Order: sequence, then structure tokens, then C-alpha cells
Amino acid sequence: MGEVDTATARSGSDANAKRVITVIGLVDVVGALAEDALGRDLYLFDDNKAGGSSGHGTSCLRTCADAEDLVVWEVMPLECEAFARIDDVLIDEKYAPYIDLESGVYDPSSVVYWAGRILKPLPPEGIPYRLAFRLGSRPEPLIAEASSLLLAATPEDEAGLPPEPGTEIAETASDAKPAPSAAAASKASASKKSPATSEADDVGSSKGARK
Repeated sequence: MGEVDTATARSGSDANAKRVITVIGLVDVVGALAEDALGRDLYLFDDNKAGGSSGHGTSCLRTCADAEDLVVWEVMPLECEAFARIDDVLIDEKYAPYIDLESGVYDPSSVVYWAGRILKPLPPEGIPYRLAFRLGSRPEPLIAEASSLLLAATPEDEAGLPPEPGTEIAETASDAKPAPSAAAASKASASKKSPATSEADDVGSSKGARK
């Protein structure tokens, strides 16, 4: 696992990938900082719903991916003026043979992304992971309480998968915040490429799964 630049992530890696799947972490930064937790303030989406992904708009996303796919994680603050970046993609070392993680920065901004190359067909149980975020001026990252999954499933298979623990709560809890609409996500997307604070310059070496 290593650090890559924008050219590698958005041209070189894409050229070698069978498919690029983008995962967006929409974060209510103000809410997360006030609650000192991400439970009700993190909404995950990807662009592979037609390929079987589920859990969109919750904190427990289940992304379907195949060997040679490239999964790219990006953060999108709900408040465009708030600082947010993905600090890490936490994956158990035992899954290192399946995925190679890299991090990089979108030039000319300091917006950080993470990319995971799927090296071979994913295990039947999938690969659980949690996202860690740097938010505002908080000195330590906030880590998602619930795990999301990378799964090797077809649209037909996905329907029969058991719920990921926590997904039911995220989707049905009476006190849960409603997931932002697609229009809200689109509006936030239009502003996410604006230069972020230079804090991203101190991104250290990647801390995810390693070969």
C-alpha cells in the first residue's frame, strides 16, 4: 500500500481497472462534532446500486465489487464551509491479499481520497471496513461506529444476503436523522472540489490493509 497522486488515481489506476466504483461519505460535520460521534451524521452512497450495492443513505453501506475493480472513497461535508477529510480506511490485515489501499490528493486542491484495488474475488463473507474522518479542528479522527462491507455479489445474490449488524438500526431507528436527498448530495458535490484547508498536506503514510 502506498500514497499516489491524482494522475495515478484518476488515469493510471483507472486504465488498469475493470471498473471504478466511487463511494461518497456525506458527513454532517456540525452534527458529528456536537455529538462527538458519527452514528447519526454519516450517510454513505456508491454508484453501483445496479450492480447489487445496498444500504445507500445509511452508515452501513454494502458495496458490490469484483476482482480488478477500483473502489474510490471520497468525503463530502454537508456544510460546504466545514473541513472534512478521510483519514483512514480501516481493514483487518487478514484481508490484505484481497485489496491494496492507496491514498492521494486531488490537485490543485488538498482534498484527500482513498482508493482500493480489488486484487482477487472477494471472500463470501465480504470485507468489513470502517472509515475514519478528520473533522473541523478536532485533534483526533472520528471513526464510524458501524462497519460497511465490500461484497462479491450479483444483483440476484444481494437480495438474499443477511442484514449487516447495525444496518437495521441505521435504517429504521425512530430518532435517526433522515438521509439527505439525492438533490442535497448533488448540491454538496458541486462544492466539494473547492480548495480545502492545508491540513491535508500532513496526510501521513497509509494505515490501511497492507500486503
